[in-house]
Amino acid sequence: MPGVAECAVKDNRLIYVDIRGYQDKEFNAKMSEKSLFRCHSMTKPITAVALMSLWEEGKLALDDPVHKYIPAFRNMKVLRAGRLEDAKRPITLRHLVMHTSGLGYGPSRERKTEKLEDGPYLPLVKRIDSGLIKNLKSFCNELAKFPLQFHPGDRWEYSMGLDVIGRVLEVVSGLPLDRLFRQRIFRKMGMKDTAFSVSPRKARRQLTAYYITKVRSKNRRTKLPNNFFTRRADGCHPKMSAWVQGRSLKVLSGGGICGSFAGGLLSSLRDQTIFCNVLLNQGFATTTGHQVLKPNTVRLLCRDWLRMKSVSDKQKLRGWGMGRDVGWCPLGHWMPKERLMFMGGITTNWSINFPTKTFQVSMTSSSCEADVHNWDDRKDDLSGALDHAEKVWRRKRRLQSGRVS
Repeated sequence: MPGVAECAVKDNRLIYVDIRGYQDKEFNAKMSEKSLFRCHSMTKPITAVALMSLWEEGKLALDDPVHKYIPAFRNMKVLRAGRLEDAKRPITLRHLVMHTSGLGYGPSRERKTEKLEDGPYLPLVKRIDSGLIKNLKSFCNELAKFPLQFHPGDRWEYSMGLDVIGRVLEVVSGLPLDRLFRQRIFRKMGMKDTAFSVSPRKARRQLTAYYITKVRSKNRRTKLPNNFFTRRADGCHPKMSAWVQGRSLKVLSGGGICGSFAGGLLSSLRDQTIFCNVLLNQGFATTTGHQVLKPNTVRLLCRDWLRMKSVSDKQKLRGWGMGRDVGWCPLGHWMPKERLMFMGGITTNWSINFPTKTFQVSMTSSSCEADVHNWDDRKDDLSGALDHAEKVWRRKRRLQSGRVS
């Protein structure tokens, strides 16, 4: 792992920070709190907050059909057992934000030079990668030509729903998605670094290189990887990145990836810390003094929406697949018992523990899907370390109270 930037905050105070290694190893650029990482799916919560800010003002309703704003989504078809049939119900904004719309994803790849696998949206993905689709409007109109993979509301499947929401936000506000984010979120929260793309000059100063970590060897006993090597994946120079102006995607992706490998926001440890702190403080930005969302709206967002009757007629939909106790809300994964929320991209993640008023943000410049020999969540993962520390503290507190009594 060439570099990492992570921190933990409790009660609005920084309790831990670790910024080490390289922002760009080949160019000897050191990591900092303002180094820019590719958010990928961590773009989704920001899109959801923008949606709810317009919802608060009565400019849209969550149960509005998407064809009210994007006519191409009227009279959708569903592909079942190789045959097309009419969708039982229209796609709503609630379906889109909850990944129950019938849309899907794919195919994807780690870098543009790799061969694309087959997938339901392969022709669309190729046109996005080649730059033939110029904006969100064109993207949504082309996406609507593909049949849905299931009837809206019938099940949960991670999807391009938040990209479609991005276009709805443009239609309702009359602004391009990047300007809408700046006006409604970034300026009000004080997020100075976050954007869909950067200039070549800023890329040289702040953009992290993107590395793919591969396994070199495995431990003989556990058969788990214990030796790795990294490969640079997003351009041989910062100015060659797919997130640099002039080279970046023309489609502003509210979902975090558009096409096969690029799209979504760039953000820093500093900015993601601010964003999480706003959510923990019920929509209030301590950095600027702005109330970005009403407390009731944040409370509505931070609960398991898969249990809501307005999301599905079924008793409860299965979400990501991490177990029955992990649900989903517009901001990401939700654990009802712990009242803990977490969300991540390919190399980044954050988690918020509402009862303890604690959150962590962890951002790296390298992706690795393999398990690691001798990995211990209690020591090697920031979220796991915080959880372990909380359990130890509670155990000691119970022991102390027992001695007193």
